[in-house]
Formats: sequence, structure tokens, C-alpha cells
Amino acid sequence: MASCSKEQIQNRKMTAAQPTLLGQSYCAALDLGFAITFRFQFVLSETKRDLPGFDTRPFADRTLHTHKDLPVTEFTDRDGNPLGLILGFAVDENGQVLTGTHALDLAGKGAEIEEKIEKWLSYLGGRFLVLTDLPGKTVRSKRLRKIYADPAGSLGAVYDPQTGIVASSVLLCLERDIDPDPGARPGDELLTNKRLKKLLPEFDPDTPIGGHGFGTTLDRHVRRVMANRAVDLTNFTEHRFWRPETEMPSLSAEDAAAQIVPVMQSMMNAFCNVGRGYFAISGGHDSRMLLACAPDLSETEMELYCYATNWIGTLDVRVSEVLAETLQQPFFGQVSDSGPKGTFLTNRKAAMRNRLRFALGSGLSHLGDGWWQRGYARQLRQGDFWLRGNFLEIITARVWPRFDLTKSDEWLHALTNTRVALGNEADVSRKLACLEEWHQSLPMDEDRHLHDLTYLDLTLAPAQGSFYGFSSHTYLAPGNHRRIFEVAMQVPWQDRKRGRLYDEIMRQSNPALHQVPLVGAATYHAKKLDIPARQYLEQKISELPGRN
Repeated sequence: MASCSKEQIQNRKMTAAQPTLLGQSYCAALDLGFAITFRFQFVLSETKRDLPGFDTRPFADRTLHTHKDLPVTEFTDRDGNPLGLILGFAVDENGQVLTGTHALDLAGKGAEIEEKIEKWLSYLGGRFLVLTDLPGKTVRSKRLRKIYADPAGSLGAVYDPQTGIVASSVLLCLERDIDPDPGARPGDELLTNKRLKKLLPEFDPDTPIGGHGFGTTLDRHVRRVMANRAVDLTNFTEHRFWRPETEMPSLSAEDAAAQIVPVMQSMMNAFCNVGRGYFAISGGHDSRMLLACAPDLSETEMELYCYATNWIGTLDVRVSEVLAETLQQPFFGQVSDSGPKGTFLTNRKAAMRNRLRFALGSGLSHLGDGWWQRGYARQLRQGDFWLRGNFLEIITARVWPRFDLTKSDEWLHALTNTRVALGNEADVSRKLACLEEWHQSLPMDEDRHLHDLTYLDLTLAPAQGSFYGFSSHTYLAPGNHRRIFEVAMQVPWQDRKRGRLYDEIMRQSNPALHQVPLVGAATYHAKKLDIPARQYLEQKISELPGRN
């Protein structure tokens, strides 16, 4: 008789005498370790569960299950009375990563204290969720229990109003099979995978492939906690706790940079000192702004890192190497021995397990990107931090259209930028109606902020849910802070699109890094001159001060 693997024994034990989460069933069927597949995740439910690698604690009238690598911080009022929990990594306005027990200098009950807490958590940065359990206004009043997302919704959370389960991802939120959402379906790479196909329900082939938008998920009953919203844990109604000022004054790039740079410096100082890890840089704008605002990395355990999974990535590695040299810091550039399209995973069985693990951990978003599927992540120190330059597209107004558009075309542009799946004409019309409903709920100056707010409010959170799949490292984005977003929005988008805010941030933080060429600009000019991009890039690098 064949012996059982360690994962099989664990999976059988945990499903023997308790309601089974769909993620548990899938792990058992695919012989995947539950703890590593769902690393950094959580489940809040009425039922106490035995989940391998997870800790449990009571919260409100339920049980909170958190992976042992997911930090949990308690916060209290000034008298030490518990008010709630922070899951993940949150940095306060003093630049401190909150840990252990954190006392807030406030007191009160009911809506009064809730308003104060919402103001406080609006300006926390990082990757986190906030759970509150606040006293009602009177002894007989119901307690106020809600969950709040970080500014980008980067630590994903979903909930099923029918069962009351709140969890990090869809497969940890269900005790039943998936009831497919009619708005979008998974990609063919998932649906045609032989091992997954046996587990998944039938999806309507006429449903468009792509992202789930406006709070929907893979399952028609399960909803996502979107950025800038809170969800009541008693009745599962949503409310917006942050909205921008509709008449915010305009700022020059110089004045805006003077406010943004200190926030970036504070966030980078906090996360570069959080532990050992990698800071993923590239030849683009976003990570370079953060690098320019970083502390002396030689006094931290953070290593500069770049990788190439395609030809353009090799240019990123070259520019990143020059950035590291400029700062006189060590650098690790990762390219497969067989070239940027090569792999570190030569064992097909191991490669498939790697993909399946990502699929489950990400809530069936996909099988992982090239970096994950080809084993780049496995070559790094496992469990380390992984800093990335995400969410700073607002600095360069990247989502704004390049050309003048008609009103209808601009709304279609906005809808497309949310990355929601779009099908036939009727499907597009339905989703444009959702966009209009969202627009009516959020007063704004369209000409100044439409595409900024679709990006912040609709685009980020659904995509970020898939980052749970990168379970080998602890992902953090130091650019995730509302102060950065709010101030950037005050610079006219036309100026941001021309690079004026980016240029000013670099000039005020680290002018030497600003001189190093950008890969995008280098490839553009090389094409205009009809010469190889690498040749043009090397020429520009050779012209840097001190390179002759």
C-alpha cells in the first residue's frame, strides 16, 4: 500500500470533523500543502477551524484565523480598552511600523470614536486591513464592527454575506462549490488545466475572460472589500470612509514634490528596516522614486534586485545595475543561464505544482507570471520581504488618455482601465452602467480626477488580490499611502503626464539617480534613431558623470 505524503495526512486531519473550506478541499485533491499555499492569509468565521500553519484568536463574536506569518497588531484607546486589530504591515504618520499593542490618544463611543478611527486609519500606509470592534453609544447599543482596506486594497479581503465568512481570498471564503459570477470567468490556462478542471464548476463559455470589477468576484455571492470602503461585519453593508475633496486646490510640481518626498522617505525608512529582503527595482519610474527616497541600504538587510524574463527585462537589469553602482550598493541581477526566456524549473512536475499553488493562493486569478512559473522566486531566499514600486502610476498620470477623446470614448477608456472583463456590446453596456453608478456615488471634478479615481477606487484592489499567490515572499509596496495619492492629484494631470512631478520628486530626493536613463525613454529614442536599443542605452550610460 502506498504511503501518504505529509500534506495528505495534514489535509485529512483538518477536514475530518469540521466544515471544510473550498481551499482545504482543493489542497487535499491536488496534494498541496495548505500552509504554504495560503501563506499570509486569514479567515474570520463563526466556526473555529484547525487550519495548518494558522493561529486562532477570538474577535468580536467570531474566531479569527491568521497565518503565522501574517502580523496581528491590537490597537486600543488611551485607557487601554481594545478597539480592533490590524492585519499586515501598517506605518503610521510618525513613520513607525505598528506592532504588538498600539494605544491611540483618543476616547469615545459609537459614531464619535468611529469617525476618529477612520480619520486615523485613512493615513496609515502599507499593506494591511483594519478590523474594528467599537463600543456603541450606550450600553444597549450594538457594537460597531467593520473591516477597512488599505489605500489600494493591497491586502485582499472578500466576504460572503450568506455565511458571514470574511477571508483573504475566495477559496478560503467558501464551504461549498463556486457559483460562477456571470460577469467574468477565469482564463483558459486555468479552465483547461487537467488537474484543476476536475475540481472547477462549469463556466459559461460566452462569459468574457478577464478581471472582476465593482466588488464582484469569481463567485456570484462573494464580494471584495474595495479600496476606500468599509464593510459592516454585522449586516455586510458597505460605506465609503474616504473621498477626495472635490475642489482641492492645484499645486505646482515643485510644491507637490516637497510634500510627497518626506512621505516616501518615511515609508522607505520603515520598510527597508522591517527585516531581510529584496527591493525590486527596474529601469522605470516608480521603483526609482522609492529608491531615491530610500535610507542608506548598507545599514539595512535590504538587497537591490532586478530580474529579466524577456528581452526588455535585460535592459531593466542593466539600468538597475547602474542605479546600484550610483548608490555604491550591492546588486543582484537575475537572468536564467539559458537567457531571459529560460527557466530555473526543469522538473515538469515541480513546475506544475508551483503553478497550481499560485492558482489556489491567488483565488484562481491565474497560474502566476513568468517570474513565478519559471522558478525565479524559488531561487531567492524564501520567506524574505519583497518591496515593489507599485501604485505610483498616479505620479505620471499613466492611466490618462494620450489623446483627446469623445465623451463616450473617454468613459470606455476609463472602464477598460479598471481591467474588468468586457464581452459583447450588451456586456459592455452593463458595465458602463456600473461605472456610471460608481461615478454618481463619488462627487468629483471629472476633468481633473476621473482617471485618477477609477485607478485608485476600482482598478487596484481586484488586481492586488492575486498577490497572495506569491506566497514565497512577503510583498510590501512602500508607495501605498493616501498622502502621496492626494497630493499628486493636485498637480494637473497634463503636467504629470509630461513627467514634471516625477522629475521634481527625483530632483528633490536624489538628482544623481535622475540622470540614469529610463528604459522606456531609451527604447523610444533608439527606435526614432533606428539603432539598437541596447546600443543607445549603453551610449547614454557612458555619458553619465564619472563614467569616462
